Amino acid sequence: MDILTPRGVASRQWEDRAVQLWSSQWPDISYVETPKDQPAIVDAVLVKNNKIIGVVETKCRPSLSLVDFKVTHNMKWLVTAEKVDKAQKVAEAMCVPFVGFLYLPDQDILLYQSIWKPAHGWVVGIERKNTKTQATINGGKIWRHNAYIDMTNAKMIMGS
Repeated sequence: MDILTPRGVASRQWEDRAVQLWSSQWPDISYVETPKDQPAIVDAVLVKNNKIIGVVETKCRPSLSLVDFKVTHNMKWLVTAEKVDKAQKVAEAMCVPFVGFLYLPDQDILLYQSIWKPAHGWVVGIERKNTKTQATINGGKIWRHNAYIDMTNAKMIMGS
């Protein structure tokens, strides 16, 4: 699995840091991970007072600065469309929001926002298109149907 490669191990450390940043702001909300050695639909659930309050997709984008994200990517976060759609279905089945965490390790910044909410549906703009992207964390290229999630109104937590 990709998580066992050097780049996968680094990604795992970045995700841990993203969770630390989240927890520094909301210590009463637990980020409970799904198995990292399995292709889980969501990366975690958020739990408060022993109740699930959200499902989370977490991505880390090394070597991407906030300025580059704004200028080059127009604040659009690329996630495989199939992953977004499946995570939304999990959130819908659990009657909780679907939340996105985007961590920029080089600047120690976590961007987060709700993507889908019960009774509201999709709460951010999402552009879908077929594009050629990196196949895995370890490289390669592949054509996929991708979602470009508008993170313009994402909240930000800055680390050290």
